[in-house]
Amino acid sequence: MADQHTPRFILLADLHLSDTPDTAAHRALAWAIETINEERPDFLAVAGDITTFGTRPATAHFLAELERVQVPVIFTPGNAELRSDEGLPLLRDRLAPANRHYQSGALSALFPDTSTGALPAAERQWLEQMASTHPTARRILITHYPLDALQTESATWLEQWLAAKRVELLAAGHRHIHRQRRVGTTAEFVCRGLDPDKAIGDLPGLSLIASPRPGAWTERFLPWSPAIELLPADLPRKMHPVGWSIHGDPVDAARETREFGLNCLELRPRNLDYARSALAAELARLRDCGPLYLSYHLPNLAWDGSAFKGEAEVRAGLDAALNAGVNSLTVHVPRALASAMEEDGRPTQLHATFQALYARLFADPVRAGVRLAIENIHNPVNTPVDSPRLEFATRIGEYLRWIDAVAAAIPDAPTGTIGALFDVGHARNNGGELDNSQPLGAWYARVGPRILGYHIHQVGQHPETGKPANHQTITHLFAKRISYAGFLHAWSTRQIARAPLFVEVRQAEGRRQTAARLKDLFDRADHIDHATDLPDRPE
Repeated sequence: MADQHTPRFILLADLHLSDTPDTAAHRALAWAIETINEERPDFLAVAGDITTFGTRPATAHFLAELERVQVPVIFTPGNAELRSDEGLPLLRDRLAPANRHYQSGALSALFPDTSTGALPAAERQWLEQMASTHPTARRILITHYPLDALQTESATWLEQWLAAKRVELLAAGHRHIHRQRRVGTTAEFVCRGLDPDKAIGDLPGLSLIASPRPGAWTERFLPWSPAIELLPADLPRKMHPVGWSIHGDPVDAARETREFGLNCLELRPRNLDYARSALAAELARLRDCGPLYLSYHLPNLAWDGSAFKGEAEVRAGLDAALNAGVNSLTVHVPRALASAMEEDGRPTQLHATFQALYARLFADPVRAGVRLAIENIHNPVNTPVDSPRLEFATRIGEYLRWIDAVAAAIPDAPTGTIGALFDVGHARNNGGELDNSQPLGAWYARVGPRILGYHIHQVGQHPETGKPANHQTITHLFAKRISYAGFLHAWSTRQIARAPLFVEVRQAEGRRQTAARLKDLFDRADHIDHATDLPDRPE
């Protein structure tokens, strides 16, 4: 009797697990293990980037979780595994060529190592050897890089090899998208991946890949769909959490907020030559429409290496803010180099001077109940983590220590009045090593309970420089640079505080589009029980 078994495997890729426990990525992995055991595929194919930085704790956690998988597991590394040499020794046995091959009946699954972005000579020789050893097998390849992401010469060689050896399927990750195409006679499937903060176009998840007949392969996406609970927000009188931050004329900002029907507004005047009476009148009209949470974004306090900058501007802004009757003040962390503020994690004299300055400026309004929300910043893109030009408090630990330092300087502040203004884009836009070593999930887990408000936007690409650009329109919840799946999970589980969501998009129409998208999301909260109910998912 002919073998009627349908070959099936699950593809897991691009989890980007960090050392911080209890992130959305950790929970997605736990779900993935349960799902794999329920589906009982022939094997689990792990296509690399299991960690965000190749660290030993994250690698060890992943391997411990794999012990619960009830089917064979075959692994090929991704580029993230090479970011540190800590975790590689734990993977040595799994990465040996003999363990990167799965054979069952006529099916031969090969797992070449493309972690460098190329296909090295040793891997090509191994592929040739395996093809000679199993000349009549049905061949499939599982690797990290898809063809169009490989170095050009490697991609050319592999494409020719796929055709010559009649390979039925190439399955890969790396791009964080879902894609199916044909390369000659070979089907190529690209998996979106399991990272809740980076999966593009839809929820993160797994790919269940099957062959109903020789030469034909299908894919079924298995989304991670945790419970979603958007409301109530932690705001006075249960007001709507979506608002915006407007950089410009405050009178116009208040008027536009009233016309748009929002309850949360952050003012950020370009200058202070507006009419206070006109703003007071417009704010009164806005408050007549319902409860208002009003914030004011202050200028920077900075040290340029020889002098302090910004105190006079902050004092003027404070006067304007208090005159407007604000609930909260937003101020950036001190604009100074990390090396000038801390030495081996210990505060310097400059740190103490800034601490005293913040206390002198903000103690009275904080004691009166006005919140002080300290905003995180980012470095120029790809600044090395050991660079002498690294900005202060762009590392999570520094940021939290600074918030604690300000709170310690105002010891009689009411509970909950000093905390974080968390800018999602700034956390995602450090680039390079710093970006990879502290992914968004780590920020949510470590900073989340201290958050008093958010700046919400997307990070795009500058049209001229090609570098990441902040304050872009959110056109999709699951977009390229930031997927908000992880954010909404953290919000739903109360890992992060349910504080005001200030849309900070500089282009006016984009700001309105983003605010409308998020407002609609919360307006539909009663109809959203799980992540699969979220808008912006493929039909």
